[in-house]
Amino acid sequence: MQKKNIITICIGLPIFLILAISIMLHAAWITGFDNFFEQLVHTIPGLKGLMLKITFLADTKVDLVWMLLIAVILWFRRQRPLALSIVITMVTADAVGYVIKHIVQRSRPLNHLAVDDGFSFPSGHTLGMVVIVFWLILIMIPVIVKSSTTRIWLYVLLIVWLIIVMISRVYVYAHFPSDVCGSVAFSVTWVGIVDAIWDKLTPRTQKNNF
Repeated sequence: MQKKNIITICIGLPIFLILAISIMLHAAWITGFDNFFEQLVHTIPGLKGLMLKITFLADTKVDLVWMLLIAVILWFRRQRPLALSIVITMVTADAVGYVIKHIVQRSRPLNHLAVDDGFSFPSGHTLGMVVIVFWLILIMIPVIVKSSTTRIWLYVLLIVWLIIVMISRVYVYAHFPSDVCGSVAFSVTWVGIVDAIWDKLTPRTQKNNF
């Protein structure tokens, strides 16, 4: 297992478990955590229209479109192991996330939109976007981008976009802050787990033959 996968799993998994268990036990610190960041996010009023547009771009169905677009490009570049890697990572992450939602069974914030139905933890929008962002950061960009400066700028842009998506989900009352944080922790962990397994199944020279 590569060092990057060990780090993502060792950091992401404990955070996810702490959040999930605390939510299920209705821990007081979770309420305080959510209240603090909800107030922080809503410091600037009048951004609902913008936030709805952002949340649309990170919709679970749109996430699948981004995933398929990346996979198709890689497939036609004859990088079929990489193309399969992102598809498998996304599909399995969504499936496990769905199961977790029904295990935790957390209700959404009171003011959520009617379109945002179902359980709240973890955030599906955030989960899919984190999978894409961290798959690019951990797996694809280090291989295809040779310039370290360009890589850093891409990492920064992707992380900023991810933070904006997280904020948008809280801003429109679709999720609690702990929901989106839990999604990040879970997705980072899942990308690390799937990539670690993928490394065992696919030789690095074949997988990253750019």
